[in-house]
Amino acid sequence: MMVKAAPTDSHCWWETGVIYQIYPLTFADGNGDGTGDLRGIIQRLDYLNDGQPDSQQSLGIDAIWLSPVNKSPMVDNGYDIVDYKDICPTFGTLEEFDELLEQAHQRRIKIILDLVVNHTSDEHPWFAESAASPDNPKADWYLWQSPMEGQDRPNNWQSYFGGTGWTYCEARGQFYFHTFNKNQPDLNWRNAEVRAAVYDIVRFWLDRGVDGFRLDASSVYSKDAYFRDNPLKYGATDKNVYNNYHHLYDKNLPDNHQIIREIRAVIDEYGDRALIGETFIDNRLYDSVIFHGVNNEELHLPITFEFPFSPWYPGYLQREIEKKEKVTPEGAWPCYFLDNHDIPRHLSRWVECSLCVDPQAIAKAAATLLLTVRGTPLLYYGQELGMVDNTDIPEDKLQDKAVTQSDEGDTPPPRDGARTPMQWDDSAQAGFSFGKAVESWLPVHENYPEVNVQQELQEPDSILNFYRRLLQVRKQSAALQWGDWRSLIHYPHEHMVYLRETDTETVLVAINFSYEQPLTMDVSVGREAWTVLLSTEFEASKLIDLPDNLQAFEVSILQKTHA
Repeated sequence: MMVKAAPTDSHCWWETGVIYQIYPLTFADGNGDGTGDLRGIIQRLDYLNDGQPDSQQSLGIDAIWLSPVNKSPMVDNGYDIVDYKDICPTFGTLEEFDELLEQAHQRRIKIILDLVVNHTSDEHPWFAESAASPDNPKADWYLWQSPMEGQDRPNNWQSYFGGTGWTYCEARGQFYFHTFNKNQPDLNWRNAEVRAAVYDIVRFWLDRGVDGFRLDASSVYSKDAYFRDNPLKYGATDKNVYNNYHHLYDKNLPDNHQIIREIRAVIDEYGDRALIGETFIDNRLYDSVIFHGVNNEELHLPITFEFPFSPWYPGYLQREIEKKEKVTPEGAWPCYFLDNHDIPRHLSRWVECSLCVDPQAIAKAAATLLLTVRGTPLLYYGQELGMVDNTDIPEDKLQDKAVTQSDEGDTPPPRDGARTPMQWDDSAQAGFSFGKAVESWLPVHENYPEVNVQQELQEPDSILNFYRRLLQVRKQSAALQWGDWRSLIHYPHEHMVYLRETDTETVLVAINFSYEQPLTMDVSVGREAWTVLLSTEFEASKLIDLPDNLQAFEVSILQKTHA
């Protein structure tokens, strides 16, 4: 099947570019205190993109998505904000942020901020006023309720982090609702003053020059006005587990989409800016459709979880791509990722369920899939090195306080394993603090002497150099940036083979998930005279005929041009 691409002159930077997520606490420590900061990011910008198209050191990304750097008590490591218009001292100052923005733009790197507006910190001045009294001017800025008659809580809504979503406030004499930790009270988006305050925050950062936002938890802004109970799923017995409920009344209500449309309208006032959103509801296919909006007036890029929730098997992965191809509205654009700060890294997930005992082979195959499928790819820091989860962090070193503080109910595991320091070199703490032997915020993975930027840049066949070459190939190919996608195997078992096509270029992508296999396709294509763009088996620029067999875990990207 094939979905037609939009005309080439309509493509924006957020469609053709590659976005790189930085978790600021663990990317680079510029001031030597063991915690990542803005200064560290500034000092590492040349690694991400030095502005030179033919750079031999730069990764070549187009945009940075920063996890929150706003002022915060850091209970949820920045996802609990006390001042939306300032920078957390942990990371630096507003002046340093402006410097980062300027330095990034000089290198043609866009900056995307994480916008956390489903909730604030309970230390935010807004919440202090709201909690003080039902008569306070901000009394209705959060979700307050008294218990139902004969019950000890307002309703059965749960926290995603475990247990009830309601916490009692002595000063106010009522409960407040929190989708996440009790330190993160949800804003009342039905309040017009709340909406106006948030849109003012959006304009503050856009006026400063940021290039867009990633909306955190964008599917849970609106809640039922009558606070009705969510129905328990059939067969579920534990009423303290978030995922045991159908979230009909605290997630993805129609009003939620009006809110996103309003945020998008503010974004559109500024021209070439991007609105990305984290969507998590029960039906991932449904996600893809509704968060674009009826007229593509909501999110530019809804972040859905097709690849992270799939096993390392070509049939499953292709099925997810085909679904998204079918449901993505005309004029809208898909988005894919493998890793982020909330889930285990893909090598930690997929090596366990793969026939392949070589993590490098899986990493290169996964990179090829992510960077050649139709859509905008999101990379997570360290993914380009083959970083894996640190599963041996001592309990006293864990930093994921938001999850571990839940008092009752089933609790998600701490997310620290996927958030460990970026591995720059084989010096003290993997060069995270630029060679200073200070204890890092989270322990560095013990494999850092072998898995690090400095080492991999020197190894021609490293994962990092494969990513660098793949990103260069993508930038030089119109077909890979915006071309149509078409599978050549209807029900893949061992390998995926597909085309990316424009009127002037055809690119064939072959990814073998197994050992040597015949190259069999359900759709015939000319097997003669393909130019190698990138391959684990063939020399780049070589002219070849399609081989009869794909070698063990082979990746090949081949091209034909048309007059």
